[in-house]
Amino acid sequence: MELLTAKDLSLQNEGYFAFKHVTFSLYQNEIAYILGDNGSGKTQFLDTLASLKSPDSGKLEIAPKARFGYLPQIDSEIITKSVKKYLRDVQRLSGDLAVRDSQLKELITYMGMTPYLDRSVRQLSLGLKQRVGFLAAVVGHPNILLLDEPFSFQNSEIITNMLDIIKDLRDNNSGIVIASTVQDDSVVNYFDSNYLLKDNKLTKVTDRNMSVHYMLIFTVTSKTMALPSDISRYLSVNIDNLIELKVPMKIKDSIIKEMLELNYNFEGARVLEN
Repeated sequence: MELLTAKDLSLQNEGYFAFKHVTFSLYQNEIAYILGDNGSGKTQFLDTLASLKSPDSGKLEIAPKARFGYLPQIDSEIITKSVKKYLRDVQRLSGDLAVRDSQLKELITYMGMTPYLDRSVRQLSLGLKQRVGFLAAVVGHPNILLLDEPFSFQNSEIITNMLDIIKDLRDNNSGIVIASTVQDDSVVNYFDSNYLLKDNKLTKVTDRNMSVHYMLIFTVTSKTMALPSDISRYLSVNIDNLIELKVPMKIKDSIIKEMLELNYNFEGARVLEN
């Protein structure tokens, strides 16, 4: 069953397209992953799916009785309530379909938030605020869950726990959209469909490891060693102290690790497409 469908959606900001002519559907029992660089339009696309922004053209169809949960990339709301009171209030406002008290307690424990229940949300670190936002997004047991950079500032254990919660929602007929700038290849098997948002266009990727590449950017240090042959074959740019490597997604993390061991400074990455 389709939960939402975007038909030929376009959105402009101050004369520039955030995205254009996007067609996209989200189904029950689906986790859709959208990969894109910073500034590629991911946040504005999720805002449009959540009906927080109105598209300039196209149509958005949402299933009747849809219940949204949304974790924005940056939440500008200043929450002075304690973590416990804030999550309880969200639970109460979500009505009869919200998780039960016992389930909420289990979720709080699973996300490592029990020690912070009496702390004001505004006083928490960015990573802890992100966890509170994630819990607030799932406490209403949404059937459409939109997550913008949900894994930012989190360690691998918390990311795994978040993915387990997301998978449980998926297995109980929800549809989930996750938008992110980068992705750890170890979590790729959690996703049912994968998209690339680039040049204002959303493209479905059928074989991510073959189709999606990264340009990895490094600079040379005084202790930098020569590139070995297994890495030099990915060399795209070598100018002065700048090294750029074009690598497939599946080996991105291993290449970064090896380059750091060779004493190169990692300056960043950007998504490419064949």
